[in-house]
Amino acid sequence: MPELPEVETIRRGLDKQVRGSVISEILLSQHRGFQFKKAAFRTAVQGQLIHRLTRRGKYLVFELDHHFCIFHLGMTGQLTLRDPSREDVPFRRHPVTGLQRTPQHSADEHTHLQFVLDNDHRILFRDVRKFGKIALLRREKRTLEEFFSRLGLEPFTSTYNLDHFLSYMNGRRTKVKSLLLDQGFVAGVGNIYADEALFESRIHPSRRVHQLRVYEKHALFEAIPQVLEKGIRFGGTSIRDFINTEGEAGDHQQQLNVYGRQGQPCRSCDTPLEKIVVSQRGTHFCPVCQPLRGSSRKRALAKDFRP
Repeated sequence: MPELPEVETIRRGLDKQVRGSVISEILLSQHRGFQFKKAAFRTAVQGQLIHRLTRRGKYLVFELDHHFCIFHLGMTGQLTLRDPSREDVPFRRHPVTGLQRTPQHSADEHTHLQFVLDNDHRILFRDVRKFGKIALLRREKRTLEEFFSRLGLEPFTSTYNLDHFLSYMNGRRTKVKSLLLDQGFVAGVGNIYADEALFESRIHPSRRVHQLRVYEKHALFEAIPQVLEKGIRFGGTSIRDFINTEGEAGDHQQQLNVYGRQGQPCRSCDTPLEKIVVSQRGTHFCPVCQPLRGSSRKRALAKDFRP
């Protein structure tokens, strides 16, 4: 599932290409993720200007004249731009991951929404497994706040501060990996970046939140935006389905320290990495750098990773 860095990568790529364009036509399929009536959606959105694209957690928001059009990409959702002056290219499927990618494609049976713009470019929403969601809200005061009221702290904003972070952890007895997957705690963190943040802060994913020491909580607070920023810097992580708006895979999968690397040597201590299941999610960690019974202050704060 695309997490914050992947959605932010899409937002940055798409915003600069479509900001200021008018949606002249809308084409829709029978996708079950539409949280509106199609006829009403066409009538409401057609002719509106795209002012900008914003993001909240894993959600991408098109800010239009009178509405917010909100996308959640689910497991396999892809948003790309089709330029009529360029040639379409057939999809290439990775033999191991199954990732389908192409610099540009025409609509196929998995394309469920098309925004035709006034310059004849098209925004295509493609979703093979159909878990993605699209919602339409009136652009009124507090509409977005109410829609996103269940989301937690937003990294890279003033709401993400140590006092708020620690208060959210008070009294929690769940496993720390489970807490990181809770979008009501920190919005936008999913399985990949939870594993990476726990490795960076030297915390075992099965540790209970109430058992963490103060310095470990501080280390995790610092690690979360660090691993998210790194994911954005390398254009997102392409494991299964993520591609950017140009149909290109991200490069961050080459930079991962633990996620998907079970059996491979830890980049810090050479110990083989392990994989367990936490909250029904595959979870990757180093048994030496992230011991179950707690870690020393020296390990928790160590930054001597090998390149």
